[in-house]
Amino acid sequence: MQTRVLTDKEAAKEALRLVQQADRVSIAVAWATKNAVTECVLKCGKVERAIIGTHMYITDPAVLREFAQFPQSRVIAPDEPKLFHPKVYLFEREGGFAAIVGSHNMTRGAFESNVEASILLEGDSSASVLRDLRGFIDQSWKAGEPIDERAFLFGYERQYAAKRRAREELKTFHRLSPPAKDSSEPSPLDLDWREFSKRVKEQERLDNGARMRLLQRASELFAEHKHFSAMERHDRRCIAATLGRVERKQGDINWAWFGNMSGHGDFQNLVNESPELLSNALDHIPSVGDVTDEQYAAFVETFNAAFEGKAHKGGYPVASRLLAMKRPDQFVAVNSQNVKGLCAALDVPWTRLNLENYWQRIVVPIRNSPWWFSARPAKPEAARLWDFRVAMLDSIYYVRGTVED
Repeated sequence: MQTRVLTDKEAAKEALRLVQQADRVSIAVAWATKNAVTECVLKCGKVERAIIGTHMYITDPAVLREFAQFPQSRVIAPDEPKLFHPKVYLFEREGGFAAIVGSHNMTRGAFESNVEASILLEGDSSASVLRDLRGFIDQSWKAGEPIDERAFLFGYERQYAAKRRAREELKTFHRLSPPAKDSSEPSPLDLDWREFSKRVKEQERLDNGARMRLLQRASELFAEHKHFSAMERHDRRCIAATLGRVERKQGDINWAWFGNMSGHGDFQNLVNESPELLSNALDHIPSVGDVTDEQYAAFVETFNAAFEGKAHKGGYPVASRLLAMKRPDQFVAVNSQNVKGLCAALDVPWTRLNLENYWQRIVVPIRNSPWWFSARPAKPEAARLWDFRVAMLDSIYYVRGTVED
């Protein structure tokens, strides 16, 4: 028996050759997508057995739909407890056989762009390895189910589409860093829900629950009005923290928490006279559910456009303030009293932080933190903190001083 290692695109070339030369073709692969090898197998009219896995929703349902026309095709469902992960291609002909066994799935990536390695086996029909490969393929085929429209394919197609973003997320790797050496606080990435809530509650006791009261009222205002521009002028000024020293204290709420913006003249003018420009930016951020980087980028573009022709631009302090008021579960208001502590904990140079990199340098690490993706607690008080959890990072990294400054 002859053996040879096939790497990268070499496997595709050999697979295409062997399909043409074979009398019978059998495959057992973890995943399948459209590519030259898949098309060749589908059109060859020689398929004896085809078993395709679907774990993690990588297999293209369009490929399954084409294989479904052949009764000798089976599928392994995504919820099977054992991950179906073989890559076996068996080509039989009169008096002999060939097989490709290894790392090549029947996907475009495997045959065109990935780093792969498989073994090509070629021998006569008496080889014991041929019996072993046939046995494995038959066993896998019996473990599968028909690619039936009602029982499988209809549901798989729709769940495949629904999980597209989750699959894309798996391709992303963020370069996250431990805290800077001079950080006095732990990284958000090192906090679980228990430790996070403990630290927040300790600080809130010192501040008499001031932040939570403010966020509760802000949430009520956004719930009452679909758009920032639809709020009364006074309420907009509360949300934007552009109130004067005396009026910023409204009963038991001090709107200067999370950053006092009364010194930003151009921002104040937009809040008072042209709120629709800021409102248009905030409208890119959904009121509930996930916020994507694309939505944030649209917010930044529209927010910056609101300051065209102004002497002073908005910047991350005023923008993150608005974002945290609308979505305290997604954004933290970064200002002069927490920027150094938060950036040190994330090992981000605070002097280089800007609105354009705020998502990558602040939001992304937060969304990879254990406390952030923990389940919402059942108890009302803990659930309320969970709803405001990202904005409440301010209580951990806030440098003690006075919110009047």
